[in-house]
Amino acid sequence: AGLRAFEPPKATVPTVKVTRDEEGEIQLVTENDTVVVPAQKDGFDRVFLGEHCWYAIRISGGMLPKIKWIAGYQTQPISAITHIAKVSRIEPYGESGKYKLIFEGKAEPIGPIPLKDAPRGTMQGPRYTTREKLLKATKVLDAF
Repeated sequence: AGLRAFEPPKATVPTVKVTRDEEGEIQLVTENDTVVVPAQKDGFDRVFLGEHCWYAIRISGGMLPKIKWIAGYQTQPISAITHIAKVSRIEPYGESGKYKLIFEGKAEPIGPIPLKDAPRGTMQGPRYTTREKLLKATKVLDAF
């Protein structure tokens, strides 16, 4: 396997796994397809909402082909996940193994999904979840 840092990311289809529960019923298990990133108000407004992208984000290598959505968690005083966007493509950003996620369009408002009773530090870095779980969440801990 050679150096692949300069290859453009390829579009992938979300993976769905099938498993059986204790009664033998078939259950669909969807893999995480959404990254939730923390952002301060000025950067969120300027970049996430204004430039329709987010950058200088670390994403573990195994997650790169799975990311289809990005959601923004606005730090204090808002302390809530407030927007989601479909990811069009992911590009390497800088020299330190970080990435830039370019949105397919404008980020759409969701929730807000408040931090509520989550422990301090819950949203200090990117977190992975599914879009489905995120859209059903009524507080941040429900999403993970």
